[in-house]
Amino acid sequence: MDGTGLYGITIEPGDQGICAGNGNVLESNNIGELRVYNTALHQTSGDISLDSLMGLPSIPASLGGPWSSGGDISCLYDYDHGGHWFITEFVSNSSWAVGGPFGGCFAAVAFGCFEGIAVSVSNNPLGAYNVYFLNANYNSSEPGAPYLLNDFAKIGNTRDAFLLFYDEFALRGGGIAGGFNGAQEFAFDKKAMELGFPAVTPAGGPNPYFTVAIENMGFLATPDGTCAAVGACWYQVVPAQSPDPSQYDNSHGGSGFLLAPLDFFGFGDTRIAAFAWTGLSNLNSYGCATCSSIKFSGTLFSGTLGYFELGQLGAQKSGPIPLGDNCVAFGLNGTPVASCPENGIETSGDGFTQVSYAGGQIWGAISTEVNQTFSGGRHGSPSAEIHIGALYWAVGTSSFDLSGSLSITSQAYVTAAHEDLEFPSMAAGGTHAQDGGNLHAIMTFTLSGNGGPTGADHGGFYPSTAYGRLTSTSSGLLSKVIYIADKGQSPQDGFTEYQGYAGGTRPRWGDYSAAMFLPYSGGTVYFATGYIQSPNCNDTTFLVDPSCGGTRDPFANWGTSVNFAVA
Repeated sequence: MDGTGLYGITIEPGDQGICAGNGNVLESNNIGELRVYNTALHQTSGDISLDSLMGLPSIPASLGGPWSSGGDISCLYDYDHGGHWFITEFVSNSSWAVGGPFGGCFAAVAFGCFEGIAVSVSNNPLGAYNVYFLNANYNSSEPGAPYLLNDFAKIGNTRDAFLLFYDEFALRGGGIAGGFNGAQEFAFDKKAMELGFPAVTPAGGPNPYFTVAIENMGFLATPDGTCAAVGACWYQVVPAQSPDPSQYDNSHGGSGFLLAPLDFFGFGDTRIAAFAWTGLSNLNSYGCATCSSIKFSGTLFSGTLGYFELGQLGAQKSGPIPLGDNCVAFGLNGTPVASCPENGIETSGDGFTQVSYAGGQIWGAISTEVNQTFSGGRHGSPSAEIHIGALYWAVGTSSFDLSGSLSITSQAYVTAAHEDLEFPSMAAGGTHAQDGGNLHAIMTFTLSGNGGPTGADHGGFYPSTAYGRLTSTSSGLLSKVIYIADKGQSPQDGFTEYQGYAGGTRPRWGDYSAAMFLPYSGGTVYFATGYIQSPNCNDTTFLVDPSCGGTRDPFANWGTSVNFAVA
């Protein structure tokens, strides 16, 4: 997929997600579309609008309809109750005729933001869906209501629960800390959603067969203080996805896990936290009668490998940038010169964007600066380069099942010599008999770079889809090898690279990649990242045909790549 004119607007970044199951692979994309493939990655559908799938144009005027998609899409396939697809996204109670989410939810219209949750009726991703809308302003006493925004939602699953997280922002009127209310965690009764139970009764009251547990982490103290007092707010506390029922943790009445960073102030950190829902089987009680037995707890890990990323951009190989060369002619505001210099690649910030749970291990990775040292520098002394790499952790749950204690079982940096890695995601689930049944995983990311000071790798890499294999005991990538699945063909040349120059730009990329182990497939992991799929044309051609022969949008040239590999 690419950013070409979706809903009449150009978008960056791609916000790409992926899920797989029942012989299908589903790719999701900003701002609200899907595509379905078979396991050989042959396309089996056209581009599917989430507006249509969620019935947003049909929302009645009495509810402020029609509504519109807002992006930040996540998806997963759950094998229980016959198999079901879960798809979530921003939903705005404003129509595309008035700017869609940019004229509603994102514009801080009161009661404008929802999280749409579509759950397939069957195991067919192209079949019917039941749709639920979580109102971000469901609690009128929440600081900043009714102007709350549900940002960067991520989802997970357990035997009993569908887990959903988002970071909550108050777009007007302040919040707990400077407009931020911290991570919001939801555990829905998965069975009710997969069987299509309505959230309310015909009389309009809550359905006692549809239950949910909620944890507002904005009110939970961190080791550095509270969100309200010092602005130390839990953020990006991402729930784990399990690839199939054999991987669920059913201890303590049904458990679900989450990972979170602790760099609250952007100075870097050597801590992470793992959280656990327990007692989730109580969601099945009538009217949530025993839901007081559901607990939410956390474990702090101090002295882990350090991470720091805030504001650091990944480099990319030099190449043609026709939009950048003609940024004024194309109306990019605030530009004082005829052409704009190429910027870097956004690298995600030091937070988790996806968490995987399999084989009794919670897996997650974040971006971080890495100091690379090379021998044979000037006068034979070692030389150093700073690049963006990844840092991952595996957190073991075997002792948690017995005593409630989590432990870090593996951690390591992943870096590409002279180059940069953006938006790492991990998926685990495969075991290999030849190495004693050791759990295998894949980390995927965008690879880019300019080759460092010496121009290594023939001047570096345009943004490319890449991955590496690892195990629960490998302490880094197996054989220290990074594989390129789809090699980028040009630099990123989109409007976020240049908009507002020189008053400060925010180049966008990602905002996440995705990976998912497919059970019963011989250890296959499907993964997806952004990359630049076509060569940029020259300035002369671009001024005549800004689509460069149909290979790009005039204001964006990103593409997405879907691949698979055996872990």
